[in-house]
Amino acid sequence: MRALAVTAVAAAWFGPRAADAQVDYRNVDSGRPLRISDATPTARRSLEVSVGNGRLDKLSLNRYRLQLEPRVSYGLLPRTEISVRSPVFFNERAARPRSGVGGVGIGTEHQLVMESQHVPAIALAAEYFVPTGPAALPSTYAVKALLTRSSRAGRLHLNGSYGTYTVRVPVGFEKIIPPIHGACNVIGAGGDLPLRLLCAPAPLTVAAPGASASANGSVALATPLIATHDRWIAGAAIDHTFPLHAIMLVADVFAQKYRSIGRAADWTAEAGLRAQLTRSIVLDAAVGRLFTGESRASFLTVGTTVSRPLKL
Repeated sequence: MRALAVTAVAAAWFGPRAADAQVDYRNVDSGRPLRISDATPTARRSLEVSVGNGRLDKLSLNRYRLQLEPRVSYGLLPRTEISVRSPVFFNERAARPRSGVGGVGIGTEHQLVMESQHVPAIALAAEYFVPTGPAALPSTYAVKALLTRSSRAGRLHLNGSYGTYTVRVPVGFEKIIPPIHGACNVIGAGGDLPLRLLCAPAPLTVAAPGASASANGSVALATPLIATHDRWIAGAAIDHTFPLHAIMLVADVFAQKYRSIGRAADWTAEAGLRAQLTRSIVLDAAVGRLFTGESRASFLTVGTTVSRPLKL
């Protein structure tokens, strides 16, 4: 009787949470909480709204940067989603502009192959990112291949992405870096930027080579040029779920390379979790470190995702 009583109390305590928990906590979306994601798009006729999603970067010299990124995705067709997101950034005091809307990213993802006993899940994703504001750079794009393979120990995810980025090239400067506030879902950029390099997305003017000073001591300025280059991202992630508690632990490592600017590849490692709070709400959080390359930064991400069936 005591054993039955203990069992009944345990079932009453843990049962409702396990029964209410759905499978959304197992969907590793890009940025929720890690860069590397699984090959599972939003379920058909399901609306997912990511709110309160924030990333706080700790840079050198006690500098901090905050980025918020609301995102909406919808399962439009079988194994196919469409999404819209808009990052909002807040820089340190010395940066210009200090805050603003980075732009709007319009994306899609389609699962080509469903996972089976002998075949992993395979998906393709693409995004077109349109910067906004008076200092906006030209639009960029990215395509990404995703693979997910399950095992008893957990799941393995592999991602590879190729795309473009744009920068303002001050006349007379050769070494530059891409803008911080690009698309961080598929394109993504950020981190601690060496002070000798230029990263501000605002219009820049610098002294032109050979420019001479005027009578009042001012120097002739030259308008910077806009250049477009390609870049790639590749990485892997592993996760492990605890179904009775609707919690998943996940970790990844990835490299990102901005080509044609003489910059070494940046390597980043992340670790985090996703937890199903209710039938429709998932909480995610992660910590990470950019540990090689020219960038150095530690960061924290926290966010929530609300899922609802929606028949259009």
